[in-house]
Amino acid sequence: MVEFALILLPLLILVVGIIQFGIGLNYWLDMNRLANQGARWAVVNAYPECGLPLADNDPNTVACGGTTTLQRYIACQPLPNALKPTVTISFPTGTATRGEPVQVTLSTPYSFAPIMELGTITLRAKATMRLEQTPKRFAAGSFTPTACP
Repeated sequence: MVEFALILLPLLILVVGIIQFGIGLNYWLDMNRLANQGARWAVVNAYPECGLPLADNDPNTVACGGTTTLQRYIACQPLPNALKPTVTISFPTGTATRGEPVQVTLSTPYSFAPIMELGTITLRAKATMRLEQTPKRFAAGSFTPTACP
């Protein structure tokens, strides 16, 4: 009984730490998926048009409806635990012509559970793809639709 009492606290800390690491890894994987999806939308110069709801049961549909930029559309995609990443779309070579790379970067703070008291880290995801056509929706540093209903 005494040995169990001595090992219980370190064992619980280890188990909670493994669970928290798994949750953080899952968030990071979701952000990578979203970065890849956003890069794909950027390189083909097509993404869901503005004004379409993101999901029927999404609580962020009202706040994110009427999307006007690809960055905002990516940031409004459903992520677990209401993570709202900062989205950046850039052209590493400085030009936006066919064959040049486009880079989509997401970052968001992630706080560990209060039990662990490890603080907050920044989760980052980045995807780079080559443009398949010259983006017609690129204007003033962002992908914007030419017309919005």
